[in-house]
Amino acid sequence: VDGKVWNAGYHNLKVIEIAEMVQSKVDQKVEIVITPTNDHRSYHVSSERIHKELGFAPRRSVEDAIIDLKAAFADGKVPNSMTDDRYYNIKRMQSVSLR
Repeated sequence: VDGKVWNAGYHNLKVIEIAEMVQSKVDQKVEIVITPTNDHRSYHVSSERIHKELGFAPRRSVEDAIIDLKAAFADGKVPNSMTDDRYYNIKRMQSVSLR
């Protein structure tokens, strides 16, 4: 496995698909706002190599993660989620001087 890139994922989803999953799982109205962008990068990744070479297949789905996160928020296990730097990649990297 040395020197190889491994993508370990369930399957590719568009951001809108994940947003719609979240919307369907929460107990309150969630508005999905689509913001225009000039950034048309695609992050399509394949987990085929890790499956073929190592036999890895995820046991949990994105939907499972949404359900788990909903429970964690409800149980107060994600404190200060809108303000704590550890929940924001760029803020976290800046706080530990990563560039």
